[in-house]
Amino acid sequence: MTPAWKAGEVFALHDQISYEKGKAVKKVVEEGTAMKLILVAIEESELPTHAAPMNALVTVLDGKGTLTYLGKQYTLHKGDSFIFNKGDQHAVKADKKIKFSLLLWEPAQ
Repeated sequence: MTPAWKAGEVFALHDQISYEKGKAVKKVVEEGTAMKLILVAIEESELPTHAAPMNALVTVLDGKGTLTYLGKQYTLHKGDSFIFNKGDQHAVKADKKIKFSLLLWEPAQ
């Protein structure tokens, strides 16, 4: 997999993925043996409740949304970040639209 950027270049993650009305668009931009970087764009849609496949760091790149984590709701805005553990139940709903990066990694042994 080749990313849309090169070492030594300035780029904006939020420009690497586009919204599609009514959909949650996902794009894997980097993947290693124990990590993955995914971009997600949601417009008037949501990611239903599911278990995290790895530990995760969510960072909002654009817009605003509601993260439901272990049954509690959090409002996330551009620039906010949130960490959760492998296996934890979570969901994300766009408040109109939201873009975020999702860094996933395997917990240390």
